[in-house]
Amino acid sequence: MSQFKPQSTRRTGVLASCFATAILLLTSSLCFGLASDRDQPIYIESDSAERNEKDGITIYRGKVKMDQGTLRILADKVTIHSIDNQVTKIIAVGKPAHYQQKPSPEKETVIAKGNTIEYFIDQEKLHLINDASLKQEGSTMTGKRINYDIKASQVKASGGSRTSKQRIQMVIPPKPKGNAAN
Repeated sequence: MSQFKPQSTRRTGVLASCFATAILLLTSSLCFGLASDRDQPIYIESDSAERNEKDGITIYRGKVKMDQGTLRILADKVTIHSIDNQVTKIIAVGKPAHYQQKPSPEKETVIAKGNTIEYFIDQEKLHLINDASLKQEGSTMTGKRINYDIKASQVKASGGSRTSKQRIQMVIPPKPKGNAAN
């Protein structure tokens, strides 16, 4: 029995080192929402995790919850890609995976869903794939795929192939009625 203890201790130390590395990588470049989000610690919960230092990939599985300031990602699986100790891409997969973040103090929280969410950190782009939806400033858009340029606040959506007959749906709420004196 004592033969297994050193390997178990070594494995625990390696996992702790991997998680510490992943958190340090994330804190340097994860968020493009509120400026204060980047200064917040990152909290990740999952059922399991593995890190491949050589490839710069960390995979979290099982009810993954990732929070940093106003950013929240919920998914069945989250894969974090990094190059030269900088996070470049986060891929969240679920049925659906969820993303939310407050882009600025004066704007409402952006809420996004998709079976796959690709978050390209450097380009500040979010791709929502399959059963995608995006809610921003009271408007809601759904479709097969939605590409959201966070920095430019631009959205492009597609409904899928012509044979799938899935169409883009958009709901734009009416403007609130102003003061009766106006």
